[in-house]
Amino acid sequence: MKLRVLLAAMFALLASCTGAVVNPQVEGEALMQLSRDWSELVASGDLDAVLAVWAEDAVLMPPGMPALEGKMAIRSYVEAAAQLPGFQISWEPVRVHVSRSGDMAYMIERNVSTLNDSLGHPVMTYGKVVTIWQKDSNGSWKNVIDIWNEAPAPSD
Repeated sequence: MKLRVLLAAMFALLASCTGAVVNPQVEGEALMQLSRDWSELVASGDLDAVLAVWAEDAVLMPPGMPALEGKMAIRSYVEAAAQLPGFQISWEPVRVHVSRSGDMAYMIERNVSTLNDSLGHPVMTYGKVVTIWQKDSNGSWKNVIDIWNEAPAPSD
């Protein structure tokens, strides 16, 4: 009996040393859903909830601008964008790759943003996006790098 308990304890110790088994497909699907939910959250106008998805040291690289480093810089950018006439943005993940360890991932996404022109007419701009994600100490995915540039309009 004592031998069984000792063997079970040793097996548990060895299992804990190897780390948890990660299913990249499951993690990827969860991350793509997080991105979809995040896109919907932007439309709600809840700035704090939107910012919560970025890591504290995240880097945002919008087209034609210098990189914005950290949540304070990103907050300023998002606040300013929300004030632009007709501003809207949404995105959809296309594919994801999760690391074997399950704590890092990158995603290819598409976005569409709308702004009003000088006459007040909405103008849509399409983008191609790369986001890099990392799990924080609580196991939550956080966006650490967000970069995009313009893309042609989709040809339905």
